[in-house]
Amino acid sequence: MSVSFEDISDELDVFGEDVDDSQLQRLQDICQSYSINANELVMQWMAFSSSRKVDLNLDNIEVFEREWLPKKLSNSQSTPKAKGKAFLNKNTISSALEDQLEIIGSYATPEEKSQIAQAAKRQLTPENNNARNKRFMGVNGSPSVKTFSPTSLSPASATPSAKFSSRSNSGETVLKFGNLSGHSWQGEGQGCNVSFYDTSSCLTSHMKYMFQKMMDKAGALNEIIEDISQSLQNAHGIEEFGHLALPSQELVTVSGRICCDSIGRLNNQSVLLEGSRDSSAGKSISLDLSELKQYSLFPGQVQAVDVFYTLYMLAFGREKASTKFNHAFFLPFFFLHQPAKPLRMMVAVGPYAPSDGLDYSPLSDLIKVINRDKPDCCLLSGDLPDTYEEMFNNQMEEISRATKGLGCKIIIVSSNRDAHSCYSVYPQPPYSLSTHFSDGSKVNLIFVSDPATLVINGVVVGLTSTDILMHLTKSEISIGQQSGGLDRMGRLAQHILHQHSYYPLYPAPDDVNIDYDMWETAARLPVTPHILLLPSDLKAFAKDIEGCCCVNPGRLTTGLVGGTFAQILVDTLALRSSSLPVAACAVKIVKV
Repeated sequence: MSVSFEDISDELDVFGEDVDDSQLQRLQDICQSYSINANELVMQWMAFSSSRKVDLNLDNIEVFEREWLPKKLSNSQSTPKAKGKAFLNKNTISSALEDQLEIIGSYATPEEKSQIAQAAKRQLTPENNNARNKRFMGVNGSPSVKTFSPTSLSPASATPSAKFSSRSNSGETVLKFGNLSGHSWQGEGQGCNVSFYDTSSCLTSHMKYMFQKMMDKAGALNEIIEDISQSLQNAHGIEEFGHLALPSQELVTVSGRICCDSIGRLNNQSVLLEGSRDSSAGKSISLDLSELKQYSLFPGQVQAVDVFYTLYMLAFGREKASTKFNHAFFLPFFFLHQPAKPLRMMVAVGPYAPSDGLDYSPLSDLIKVINRDKPDCCLLSGDLPDTYEEMFNNQMEEISRATKGLGCKIIIVSSNRDAHSCYSVYPQPPYSLSTHFSDGSKVNLIFVSDPATLVINGVVVGLTSTDILMHLTKSEISIGQQSGGLDRMGRLAQHILHQHSYYPLYPAPDDVNIDYDMWETAARLPVTPHILLLPSDLKAFAKDIEGCCCVNPGRLTTGLVGGTFAQILVDTLALRSSSLPVAACAVKIVKV
């Protein structure tokens, strides 16, 4: 299989990975050895690097090829020829995870197998684990919480990350979007009014889940088909939708949800269109995409399609119908009365500590920027991976105290990646504090659910902390240039706005547990927001998506190194007079 440097570089660029020629050469060799394409290679690399918390370099690429790919690509055609070089040593064995020792052992000599057995014993010995985590444990076996200071949110016992502290690009602006000349990025910390766009869709911290009935789930999924179909009918002037399963001698327009005809990733031969109960009795039809020059589809997407499905086709087993997609459209923007002063926001997404410890220096550095630039509000998404409830409360108190005198509102968005939260459901309710701050400083903290639609000084802000962009890019099939000349990132953000949902993908990945009763209430877009915040492991961006300002601020840390955050400036006077909110917005993506 021929894979070029450009193919691999383009796929890595989506995830914000920098790569040099020597690394590209090694990755290209791996593609040829395993007969895989650039997309599959990069997907495997991102899974490996995320689970191991490692950076892209030649040493880690060697470990990736040696320990990861043989397990993930286990069929005989994907096994490379033996290269005759030793792969077991003290470092590789000791760093291997328990579920990787078995696959390593299958390649080992008898002497090496004894080393592996000893390594497994060390990993599984409780005494070793206790000793290794001793500095994080209290006398009762619970996480030990040390004294925090306003200038450093890390426990006193936490060791600073050498790689993070030695960075030289702190404060560097990596991306600029929009142009609001005459306005300063530094504000006065004047504060802002924050409210929910629709209080009836707000989740509470005491909500119950895991009581979902299959009929209710089916009803919610059917409702979204009918709602978007009705919107498409009005937008395109469609007289009525036809029945999916009834053959017709004429071209008819039908609507339904995109599905896959089997278990696995969607491809151009496995696309089904499933109709609603009312229009098509829930029937489905296979779609023929062979004559289409452009499309972008993912499971769960609702589409209106022109089909030609005759009795002749049915009689001779040609079950696929010719297709032409009618493009979806956005919900309208909703403009409220805005104050005269510009709105300055800061957006940061966890993890807030490097992966090698509990040193929260990145969060401390962010708070220094908040104190310096004095934004009106700061949105912090969760993802504090080693945090438990008591530590979470302490961190919230320190954040609140450090920003108390600014008048800045700190908006905390819940995340299912937080260890202290017991909610493993989407949509996720807001956090709540189990303690009260002694000085009453928590008045500047606002806890919101994931997702949420907020109104901040008249600016409608939509946000979700769940990485829907990553989930979509793993599920989508696309060909040709899409409308508006959007790149992949823009196209993914456009799907969310076109489908009127913060999470339109169905079925969701195994680690996203959706309660469809709550999803129907809290995860639908009531309007197109002026600003849409979509945090992701993918490359940070700020884009104009048909007038909506869509921003991925990146993550504050990525592995052992510092990441990025976003600063957003909104000219509220220009927003009031413009029909396209993006014209009144400017964005900076900044290195922490």
